[in-house]
Amino acid sequence: MKVGADITLCYGRDKHSYRKFKDAVRKAAKDLGHPKGVDVVVDMVQGDLFENALISVVRPLGKICLVGFTAGQKPIRPGLLLVKEVSVVGSLWGRWATENMEAHRENVGEILVFLGNGSIKPRVDRVFPLESFARAFELFENNRGRGNTVVEIGKDGRSSLEPPFQSRL
Repeated sequence: MKVGADITLCYGRDKHSYRKFKDAVRKAAKDLGHPKGVDVVVDMVQGDLFENALISVVRPLGKICLVGFTAGQKPIRPGLLLVKEVSVVGSLWGRWATENMEAHRENVGEILVFLGNGSIKPRVDRVFPLESFARAFELFENNRGRGNTVVEIGKDGRSSLEPPFQSRL
């Protein structure tokens, strides 16, 4: 038995990327033997194209799992869900991680192994030095990133902040 996603796709931020996404999903679903759409959609962002992108590609009786809403909360028109008989499920990782600390540590350890050996490659938009953390946070806060925004602490594990900042820690 195989566990996991057969394919992952990102719907992007503009109408052009949305059209490409929709075409790619339909082709992938058909190639995998599911011409009516995908079984499950996991949305981590809930961006402006959420409704169009996701509801249009999930099969009748499929599921949409909302895991995050970093782009803000968007209204969902229940009529669209009703017509396709789609289920929407919310999932908050933070509660589970708090209630299952040991399992969470194991999951994070496994993810770090995957990152280290290149099995997974996160989409990094920009890397900021620690001194520019305010700019990085502003990018994140205003939802202007196109992937993960990274604040890098020096290669030796130390920042290059001047001593007055370090002495306050």
